[in-house]
Amino acid sequence: MGTRTSFLNFIEGLLGKRRPSAADLARMTGQYQPPTSDLPISVTDLALQLAGQADVKLLLRQAGEWLLERAGVECVVIYLHEPAANRLAKPVCFGVSLPNLPEAIKLGYSIYGEVAMGRRPYYIELVEREKRLTPVPQGTQSAYILPLTHENALLGVLGLYAARPSALSEPSRAAIDRVAALIGATLSTAYRLSESQQAIARFDSFQRLAQDLTTRLSSGELLQRIVEAAREILDAQMSILLDVNFETGVLRPMAWSGIDHETAQLIYSRFKEDLKGLVAWARLPARTPDMRADQRTSLATQAIVAGMVSELAVPVLYYEELYGILAVETDTYRNFSDEEIDLLQSLAAHAGIALRNARLFEQLEERNAELQKANAALEISRQQAENARAAAVQANRLKTEFINNMSHELRTPLNAIINFTRLVMDGHAGAVTEQQRNYLSFVHEGGQHLLGLINDILDLAKIEAGKMELRREPTPLEPLLKGVMSTLIGLTKDKGIALNREFDDDLPVLNIDGRRIRQVLLNLISNAAKFTAQGSITLRATRQGDQVIFSVRDTGVGIKPEDLPKIFEEFKQIDNALQETASGTGLGMPISRRFVQLHGGDMWVESQLGVGTTVSFSLPIT
Repeated sequence: MGTRTSFLNFIEGLLGKRRPSAADLARMTGQYQPPTSDLPISVTDLALQLAGQADVKLLLRQAGEWLLERAGVECVVIYLHEPAANRLAKPVCFGVSLPNLPEAIKLGYSIYGEVAMGRRPYYIELVEREKRLTPVPQGTQSAYILPLTHENALLGVLGLYAARPSALSEPSRAAIDRVAALIGATLSTAYRLSESQQAIARFDSFQRLAQDLTTRLSSGELLQRIVEAAREILDAQMSILLDVNFETGVLRPMAWSGIDHETAQLIYSRFKEDLKGLVAWARLPARTPDMRADQRTSLATQAIVAGMVSELAVPVLYYEELYGILAVETDTYRNFSDEEIDLLQSLAAHAGIALRNARLFEQLEERNAELQKANAALEISRQQAENARAAAVQANRLKTEFINNMSHELRTPLNAIINFTRLVMDGHAGAVTEQQRNYLSFVHEGGQHLLGLINDILDLAKIEAGKMELRREPTPLEPLLKGVMSTLIGLTKDKGIALNREFDDDLPVLNIDGRRIRQVLLNLISNAAKFTAQGSITLRATRQGDQVIFSVRDTGVGIKPEDLPKIFEEFKQIDNALQETASGTGLGMPISRRFVQLHGGDMWVESQLGVGTTVSFSLPIT
């Protein structure tokens, strides 16, 4: 009883179904015979034959001969699925021979390809009426084509041809479906067993090769052993190792195996240009089942000459240093697995260490000399860095002293000059003639200009020193904008320029330093008034998402495209048609942008020469 239960569990695992019912057991043990079928339902002996079979060819032969004997058909055809090429290939035929059987069938073409694509069986009652089924064994009338699958994976396609219609009756086809499920399950198991055996053999081989690589110190001998090892452990027909020229970005072969010298010289690459170049650039492995059709490779001609079809390439690295690209190629379609990528990467890692050791061994004296030079240069650099640091400390100290002197020694007396000049102009010190008043106005304006320059320099110095502190407080925008608009009216009252305002009705209250933002807006409208002789100036404020966007648009002289990058450079003046009447310090825009950035926003300029300029900045709402 225990043996029978174990067998049922085995069959259940292979078919991936529930435990068989009584009817199923009757069918499986051969005690039930459908009235219209010659096929014994029992698959017990077939399951026992195929169990543990790792040889795919032998497995297919056992299954095909079993079907010939038990299903009452004249011919059995089995195609295997090649996922990398998206086709059916390697057909085997049992019974009546089919000399013109296609060696490969693309999925979706012919009956076999359609069954593989749709993964549904197809019954043909009269083969002579089905033109898509060729060739057909002589003397057969009906055919049944069905997929071989396991766990949703397509493994192949099974075709049966019968001379008697009863051999492929509906009950018989149901039994054949179960046989196909058994074949698919055992075929999947065989693949896994074969892969496991190959992995074990490759690991043993890899261990021996890795030890061999570490004992070689001659670069030429080492390079050749690396490519031979790659061919050996990956069971590939060709392998190649490319050197990388970082100055030119070209990769050229320095060792190869399975390729003649003339063909190897044709194989080269460049950074990012094809699969090997991408591997060198990204320092990551890559693979392709068909390098002749892969868009990542430009080596179609060389690949055809060398007979290359599939390729796997990995970087040879020593830590972050790239020593080359190691690639293996096959002359048939092959989809390299993740395990094979890991294996070749492991070999490349050992190769990187070995190459590093060999180069160190061959260049030891040269490296020692370079180290001595490097140490001397390092000491000089250290001394220079120390001198530069001391100079920077001194410069920072002088800068701080300069700022203090500017604040106390320049701004205070300059304010006095401005105020007393104003008092004299207003007649508080006695009568003033018109000529004297004109001269005093020049003094007053010059003092104001100089004071503005000093204030700008102080603001800039504070920002660069990280000492500029914002006095944030909830600030309604509408009063602020109206005040700026009033100033703009005063600046343009004698020019006849149209002034426009575009404010959203739902402008929020922002947590900002109102004095600094007002300073920014005044600077923008002042520039607009300076450089606009006619037309209009528009002050705009709109809410966009979690920001408020402010902009000042004018119809002035505009800015040349090549001058736009200079807008935010300190002490830069832009040449324009109005420069004789419009001057400045060259600090207004840089300081304005710094103030906006301190608030978490940004500023940008759009301009067209002869059309006008728009300066915009953003402030976050939160």
